[in-house]
Amino acid sequence: MKYLIFWAWGMFSFTCAAYGATVGCLSGEYLVSGHHRRGYVRSDGTVVRSTDVKSYCKVLTKAYEYSKKRFKKGRPANWPHNIEKASSWTDEETERIVEVLEELPEVLLSKVIVGIYRLKRSKDYPNPASSSDGVIVIYDSSFDLSRNLGRIIAHELSHQNFKDLSKDEKQDYRRATGWRLKIESDRNVYWVGRKDGYVEEDGKISYEEDYSNNLEHYLYDPDKLKRVTPSAYEWIKKHFGDGFQIKRQKR
Repeated sequence: MKYLIFWAWGMFSFTCAAYGATVGCLSGEYLVSGHHRRGYVRSDGTVVRSTDVKSYCKVLTKAYEYSKKRFKKGRPANWPHNIEKASSWTDEETERIVEVLEELPEVLLSKVIVGIYRLKRSKDYPNPASSSDGVIVIYDSSFDLSRNLGRIIAHELSHQNFKDLSKDEKQDYRRATGWRLKIESDRNVYWVGRKDGYVEEDGKISYEEDYSNNLEHYLYDPDKLKRVTPSAYEWIKKHFGDGFQIKRQKR
């Protein structure tokens, strides 16, 4: 592999072994290495066909800068599920993750998240992803053709977003969406959700899961959220403003 570097022009030229492509990237761009891309469907319904992608230059974005520091190898430290085995990131997969992050509101790109890891199979298969203590784990099933990768990533980022809220903001969300404290006879206190109005059944488990489901639907299925849980729709709209929406990319 040969490298020719022209500092005066702020341009890097690469002769890439992959697919025999020669690509010159300007400053403010990065090189996407040639790779085979499986077919998939974007979050907006666009069908992307399977093909061999030649190396090319892509404009640097905040999403790329954010993700390149966080793609990690191996298993997260102290990951509690020992049966979950590490896998390796492919160029195809990292590009798909970057594509998703580019369409999501930047407020979801929490600095608290320090790693995005790639594991094979969830102990709760076919669960596509999980998150805990500043890390996100992506499993094989995230890339199944039937999956919407954007929704998966948005959901996991929303878990961290809830943790990033202030105490008052969390309390405001719970009150607005019908979560209340209940005191048992033995004086233990726990949260009880509203009787109905959940976009996903597992939202009944906790207010954090409810929050993540609602943010995911606000971005990808707002009509359902507005119909099923209008209080959550209104809270999210008021809290984040009109700019909290998917950024449709020009293809």
